[in-house]
Amino acid sequence: MEYKEYNSKHRFMSDIIKMLHLKVDLFIYNLSHDGSYELILYSWINKLYAKGKTTEEAVQLIYKARNILLLNPKKGLCSSPMSS
Repeated sequence: MEYKEYNSKHRFMSDIIKMLHLKVDLFIYNLSHDGSYELILYSWINKLYAKGKTTEEAVQLIYKARNILLLNPKKGLCSSPMSS
């Protein structure tokens, strides 16, 4: 049973990474070297898998979350130094 769950989770993660137009091997490499973007995505993917989301739902939620994170002028990563 654990093998099926692991395989299902691996497939879910792999499909999402590909749907985000990322290369799986490069994603895993950057994740293992503490890449910030990859760590965030990995965390989101695990949470969405645990909630039982489909890959399509997960990708849409990741797109929305990524836009909020990157474009929010007060809390985002792209905020200017003057807005602090």
